Amino acid sequence: MADGISGASTLVPLDLPDIPKTFAILGSGETEDGKRVLVGFSPDHGGHAALAVLAHARRLHADEGFEGAVLAIAPQWSIAARRWLPLLGETPFPFRAVAASSLAEKGVAVEAEPPEPVVALPAHRVANRLARPADRELFLRALSALEGLAAKHGGAVRGAGECAELVLLARRVAQLRAGDDGVVLETLLPERSTTSLDSKGLAAAMDRLEGQLRKRLNDRRIIAGEEGHRTAALPGLAQTVGLRAVVTWPLGGSDSEVIDMVGIDAEGRPVLVAVRSRLDLAGLGEILDAILRLRPGLSLLFTDTPAPIRLDAPRLLLATAEVEDAVMRVLGALVFDHAVYNLEPQRGDGAGVSLREEGQGARPARASDGGRSRRRRPKRRGRGSSGAGEDASRVEGREGDDGDAVASRAEREEAPQFEEISLFELEDDVRPEGEENADGGRSRGRRPRRRRGRRGNGGGASAEPTSEERDVPAADVAADEDEVDALLGSGDALDPAATLDPMGDDASAETDESAVYADGEAEEDDWIAEREARKQARLANLEPEPEPEPESDEPSKAPRRRAAIVAHADRDSVTAAILLARDIRQIEGFWVYPQEELMTFFRSIATDLRQETPIYLVGFTGRPAIDTVPAASLYAGRLGWFDHHDWPPEDLEAMRNAIGAENLTVEVGTGSSVPAVLADRARRSRFSDKLVELITGGFSQHDYERWGRVWWQRLGEIASRPGDRKSDIAPLLSGRPSDLAKEAMNAELPPPPPEVAYVAGRDFRVVHFGGNSLVVVPVPDDLDLHLSARVARERFGIRMSLAFHEGEELVVLGGDETRGKRLFDLGSMVGHLASKHEWVDALRNEDRVARIRVHDLPSRPERLEEVLADIGMGRSILEG
Repeated sequence: MADGISGASTLVPLDLPDIPKTFAILGSGETEDGKRVLVGFSPDHGGHAALAVLAHARRLHADEGFEGAVLAIAPQWSIAARRWLPLLGETPFPFRAVAASSLAEKGVAVEAEPPEPVVALPAHRVANRLARPADRELFLRALSALEGLAAKHGGAVRGAGECAELVLLARRVAQLRAGDDGVVLETLLPERSTTSLDSKGLAAAMDRLEGQLRKRLNDRRIIAGEEGHRTAALPGLAQTVGLRAVVTWPLGGSDSEVIDMVGIDAEGRPVLVAVRSRLDLAGLGEILDAILRLRPGLSLLFTDTPAPIRLDAPRLLLATAEVEDAVMRVLGALVFDHAVYNLEPQRGDGAGVSLREEGQGARPARASDGGRSRRRRPKRRGRGSSGAGEDASRVEGREGDDGDAVASRAEREEAPQFEEISLFELEDDVRPEGEENADGGRSRGRRPRRRRGRRGNGGGASAEPTSEERDVPAADVAADEDEVDALLGSGDALDPAATLDPMGDDASAETDESAVYADGEAEEDDWIAEREARKQARLANLEPEPEPEPESDEPSKAPRRRAAIVAHADRDSVTAAILLARDIRQIEGFWVYPQEELMTFFRSIATDLRQETPIYLVGFTGRPAIDTVPAASLYAGRLGWFDHHDWPPEDLEAMRNAIGAENLTVEVGTGSSVPAVLADRARRSRFSDKLVELITGGFSQHDYERWGRVWWQRLGEIASRPGDRKSDIAPLLSGRPSDLAKEAMNAELPPPPPEVAYVAGRDFRVVHFGGNSLVVVPVPDDLDLHLSARVARERFGIRMSLAFHEGEELVVLGGDETRGKRLFDLGSMVGHLASKHEWVDALRNEDRVARIRVHDLPSRPERLEEVLADIGMGRSILEG
């Protein structure tokens, strides 16, 4: 270390009782100018060096006011070690993490990025891996037996990958594996064995398993040891802290448990509990690794937990009979709150606990560009930057110059935020004022840099904005005049190629809100229209619409111009976006992206659109809010958003404030974005109705055979390919069913959808009442709910169905409402159920789908039985 890596002229090894040399080596020295330096070194794990040197430095700071330099050095900082660094908060002294590859004896191997670790998932979901219904039923029977053993002996059952694991006394003792060879029971403790299960031998296999487990459960050494004390302490800790929604041993895929319990405290924060007989720095490091594995899965563990819940602010709770002083000092350097309890074993069951120390987390270190290469580190315009600030914000190893690779937490300059660079500084080459195209309009391509003064009402913005700068019309300008000026002032508006109307012949007769169809097909009979009106009136009585607000001079909706539409990468969102495109008519582009690539659109595609182009997003949530809300606010006044997911209240409010409440339509619980689009748009055509029938399973057999089967397959393919898909949906924008049928005749017949195999491969419950029948259809998450219900009705020859996704609260009543058959008044039944039960909500039905939300259905399955009973006793309601 005397070769310049540490910066110290001499280093003296330190021998500390609470930091063993097998964990990390510490040294103390001074630089040539007399400044003190503390160094921690670990040849295998840079995180060990960081914990050790921070523990000693914090003790010196408390005792002596130490403020010298602190270095954590390792030949290579592995991926796991680098993940520890964000957990360390700001320190009262400069702290550096140094990668010194020259200290490795035989070079440093390149570490591969490991796959995402297995986190807990509902154990019954593992059964979905099995292809045969008989195997799935066998797996669920065996799972019930494991759950009985867990309840009997104070254990837990969890899902992990392809297995459902049984944990007793803080150890994984057995697991059910759903593999290609069927259902297999693997016993891990006290002796390993493997048994292939079948229906006849299931009971005997479970009896043998319990017999083997009793040997371990009755072993006095285990009961009196750490595993027994950890198990006995959990109930008392949960009661003392006031935890709810407790999950014991949540992390799957490991033999020894690190996190013993996780629950939600009174403030809604998740509390991660670890119990040990003795805790040292090595044990704390294992707990940090486990926290990093578990945090992404907290939202899955607490999906159905009632509010309040704040998953972004976890607490660490440690209960131990003996703890090293170094651990207590390091806890104060972590970014999350912590509490340490003394563990006091007692006679009999249980263990006593008493609070030893409680503290708040350190302030998170300011964001840096740590670990990025020089090529990806853009400089801020108009500001100087020092070399020290550049090198001090990363962990990097370089041969011969390792001392420059440091990460300072006390003296570095704050780096520019990524959003600020990507959204505000995309255009640095601003044109000279007045430079335009020859036709008077600006050229296509990347738009000029935004003027920051335009974001507020004040700011000295120009009273007469140019066409280049106009995002939305000014509030005090008449809407009609501004629209005319915008069109006349834009060269693109007068270009025939730029004003393509993809609706073709449908354009002339679709301006009225009533269902006047433009493609020559007959309207629904008057008595059907009257029934629909009665349904809407009943739902309106259940949930009255708010009083209309007084009109404002400020435009509330995105203007009707050539629009850009972005759909989430799923069939339902793509179809909803197509319906929206048929309403808007003039389409600039049609893009499909998964949720995680939404910011790709904002950072690349959106910046190349004309400044007056409206943008519509369909099927996306606003996460991560730290990125999406600032990005969406840049397009306020011309951005519309349609969705059906359950947003966090704070994210929903932030997005409403960013783009306007009138431009955000979220129909929570419907499971589809189609009702949100149809509720906001009034323009209809018979072909649009047929698209709705296709996506909701209400299609006729005639339409499905002619064109529906081909386009069902194509919509799925469009959703699976991110990017610009405007050319793929062009036939649906301008075509008619007859045109699609002609084109589909020449297309290759697609295979049957997977919903057909699913329905054909298993039996479903059929309920008979009053001359009618209803089939109950539980559907896996990866299959379409409406199509599965439609296929089930056809298979059993039944005209009514009740379908739901397993593990969700949405329930859909479906029926064959075709001409020539008596129609079920499913809308009235939905209203009846919602008025009778406070745990049932009637949902929007603009797409003619009868939906209800049954609160807590996954944990209260008996509520489904009450719904079925009410449907059976409400025959008169169904028949109108």
